[in-house]
Amino acid sequence: MKNVIKSLVVLSVSLGLMLTGFPSNEAVAKTKKETQHDTFKKLKMNASMTSAAKVMYGKNYKKHLCDRPEDEVKVNLLCSGELNDSNTYDKSGKLKYLKYEFYLYPDAKVSNESDNPDEVTFQTVRMLLVFKSKEHSKQLKLVEKHWFDSSAVNSKRVYNDQKIKKGMTKKQLDGVLTGTGIGKHERVAYIDYSKVGKQAGKKQPVFPKAYKTYSYSVLNQKENVLYYFETKYSRTKKEYVVSYVDTWTQDNK
Repeated sequence: MKNVIKSLVVLSVSLGLMLTGFPSNEAVAKTKKETQHDTFKKLKMNASMTSAAKVMYGKNYKKHLCDRPEDEVKVNLLCSGELNDSNTYDKSGKLKYLKYEFYLYPDAKVSNESDNPDEVTFQTVRMLLVFKSKEHSKQLKLVEKHWFDSSAVNSKRVYNDQKIKKGMTKKQLDGVLTGTGIGKHERVAYIDYSKVGKQAGKKQPVFPKAYKTYSYSVLNQKENVLYYFETKYSRTKKEYVVSYVDTWTQDNK
């Protein structure tokens, strides 16, 4: 009898170890948002349009590249997503460079506050990709990727007698915000124009180093002032500091 009990105990322990060694389907399964975020993280900066499509769509990527009817230049672009272009031409009408924005992964939980209910903006999607070419080239490279998280509600508040200012470190931000830390960021952006050049319109390109920013929205204690600010890594301070800040009061429309 003792041998039987001993055998049952050993069997029970073995089964327990086997079950804990293999996670349940519920634990393995990822939400649509998590899967999309995994794709976002896998996208490499300066990837070609084809390489990005392979990451996003796998073996069937060719079906997701097409000459979009709204594109005048006729190059292979992502077939899905809202498309905006800011292609630039010189005085003779010759193409100077290509630049396209793709608004992808609509977020059903975010209401569209635009006058046009069909308009797609960064507030209504989870991912924005920007591709650009060098001057006098049609070879597009991924120069910006943005991830928006509408569920990231920042519970921190700015003390009413304090302000968020450009150049502040995380420690200084913590000093003007309630609680500890600076709360959740609502957007992360990777920017890299070091290979193709960044320029506005007909200006000559510059080739800045790649960087990453985090964006936050925080109210003051009275909840009548909204602070929107971005943090960017400072190579001199060796930490993230506020690189941009803007405010809206309740009276502003």
